[in-house]
Amino acid sequence: MSNSTRSGKRNTAEHLLLGLLLAVPATAGADSLGFETPEVPVVIAATRLQQSLFDTPASVTVIDRALIRASGVRELPDILRLVPGMVVGRESASEAYVSYHGMSNFGGRRMQVQVDGRSIYQASLALVDWIGLPLDVEDIERIEVVRGPNSATYGANSFLGVVNIITRHPQDVPNAEAMVRGGEKGVADAFGRLSLSGLGGDWSWSAFHREDDGYDTNLKRHRPSIDDMAVTGAYGKGVWYTPRDGQVMFSLGASRMEAQQERLNDTSIYRRPPVATTTGGYVALDWEQPWADNNRLQLQLHFNRQQHDEPWYVHIPYLAVSPEMGAFWRQDQALADAFVDDPVATCGSSAFLTSSYLQNLCPRLITDPSLAREINYTTNQDYDEQRSEIELSDTWVPHPRLRLVGGVQGMYSEASSRTFLNGTASNTVLSAFGHGELRLAEDWLLNLGGNVEDDEHAGRFFSPRAALSWQFQPGQVLRLVHSRAVRTPDIFENQADWHYYATADDRSQSRYDGTFYMSAKSDGTARSEHIRSSEISYFGSFHRFSLDVRLFRDELDLVSNRLEINRFLLSDYQHYLMRGGEIGSEWRITPFQRLLLNYARLNITSQDAGSGDNMNLVPRHSGSLTWARLDPDGWRASATYGFYNDLNRELFFDRLDLHLGRVLPLGERQQLDLGVTAQVRLTHDPELRSINGVDSPQKIWASAAWRY
Repeated sequence: MSNSTRSGKRNTAEHLLLGLLLAVPATAGADSLGFETPEVPVVIAATRLQQSLFDTPASVTVIDRALIRASGVRELPDILRLVPGMVVGRESASEAYVSYHGMSNFGGRRMQVQVDGRSIYQASLALVDWIGLPLDVEDIERIEVVRGPNSATYGANSFLGVVNIITRHPQDVPNAEAMVRGGEKGVADAFGRLSLSGLGGDWSWSAFHREDDGYDTNLKRHRPSIDDMAVTGAYGKGVWYTPRDGQVMFSLGASRMEAQQERLNDTSIYRRPPVATTTGGYVALDWEQPWADNNRLQLQLHFNRQQHDEPWYVHIPYLAVSPEMGAFWRQDQALADAFVDDPVATCGSSAFLTSSYLQNLCPRLITDPSLAREINYTTNQDYDEQRSEIELSDTWVPHPRLRLVGGVQGMYSEASSRTFLNGTASNTVLSAFGHGELRLAEDWLLNLGGNVEDDEHAGRFFSPRAALSWQFQPGQVLRLVHSRAVRTPDIFENQADWHYYATADDRSQSRYDGTFYMSAKSDGTARSEHIRSSEISYFGSFHRFSLDVRLFRDELDLVSNRLEINRFLLSDYQHYLMRGGEIGSEWRITPFQRLLLNYARLNITSQDAGSGDNMNLVPRHSGSLTWARLDPDGWRASATYGFYNDLNRELFFDRLDLHLGRVLPLGERQQLDLGVTAQVRLTHDPELRSINGVDSPQKIWASAAWRY
């Protein structure tokens, strides 16, 4: 039975769910705030097939351009606070933490992030550079977030979900625009763009600059922290059109970020705070071409490179880089640490009687003063990573009830770092994927997919997914989904050879060059992680309402990663059970107003003793409430309240974001866009971790933009 023939039943269903929707409105994105009866979004991130949200084998949140614009945000991570179950926080001005369900103690692990199908996941250190990305919020058309494992579509590291960022088409942006933004905490931003049509296609180029002063206080030391940040970047996109409805999209981007890096260890050794400079760039080619009436071929070529330069200028005793201390530490880490911290007290302790190293070093402190000599050294945390990818896929529709997509992919990653890898390390991954969408009957849809991946170091894995959908009423669907996914170790986990090489600044003292006594080395046996996920979910779309409900049960085999130079620990498998539910709904109060509510309830348990850090950033409750208005008179406004609790079993975070803007016409083709945004902390716990410190209670900025 088609949707049009079922329309007579719609009013009954609306009345039954109206009370629930009023109590639970949230974020399923739609195409525009300005349409009274929006169409249900069509997404591609779930399966690589264009599918309505009624047909996807996963719960998907869509955040569209209208909502991004109404929110007034200046950085990408803040947009993702609107996704049910997403934990978003700041480690510093230059480092953002974004993780679905908080199931990661580090930034980018266990979630795939893409821009127009190009992965921005850094395979060397398992990072995602959310802040230094060569892309501005003004370049984003919409974001699709697949909530749940999606390795069946995108391979390893799509472990908990996928964030797919879709950029704006050159036809959909102004011919020219310029924007400036400034406010508290050193906010000083600028953005500019040009677009045109010609040479058989459409083009756009943009450039941006963002900077701010970072965080005000650090609770661990009760003094100002130093983490200023400035990022400058450029982005370009061109689209050519080929015969028979084909197209070629070419894009490239580059960025440079400078950020002061206040470390959480002993800052007294630094002669000045470390400043990291991260430069990155990419080129991407995406060619789509029908080659038969029911086939569409796609070829993607991507190249990414990122270079991180972080010199450390320190003042430490030669003892800390002497060969004797390195051997001492490898034998007895605790005693060696105590000796470096307080040699006199350690030499006078009872440990002197049992330690041959102390019996050798303690007398030498008296006879050889050079051991305790303080020297100006330079070391670093530099690394250079590059990745090349090629992917060929084909979408085939052999029957009106059957759609198939399949393809192959090859990826080569290489990382160089004297500090982290003691040279160069690499990894090659080959994979093949396939997905089928079969309409069993008018109301029943079966999705089956899988991915076979061969990782040079981790081995071979198969990640399947099956989903059965029943559209039992017009605009309402129930799904049963089971999937399995894998996360393979990054290059650093599997091939780390971590040493800090200290070079004396005064080269006449080159005889005192050495290697810091702490070191770490991976044994090459880092384990891949596994998840088995089952869910039952519901999606309903009515005249002005939508509701998304997901209930899930995940069994996880994880490792606890404490990748610190003094504690480089990769545990055996630890078994976790996560159960929970998420609700997202949206109420279109009027054609120009939305009310959105997200809520997630999570419960994670483990029977393993010492279950590590994997549960620390999982909130028991989290959510957001958003009101947004974008009307044809030029006014826009939004108010968002977001919160999470129980991080590290004690922290509570909430924040109120407010935005007000107005577009004023300047003649027939020009306009002036004015806006003001405020972010207000309502409680004052640190974000994410107690040692992170607390941002200022409020941050306010204003913006002005000209468009033609």
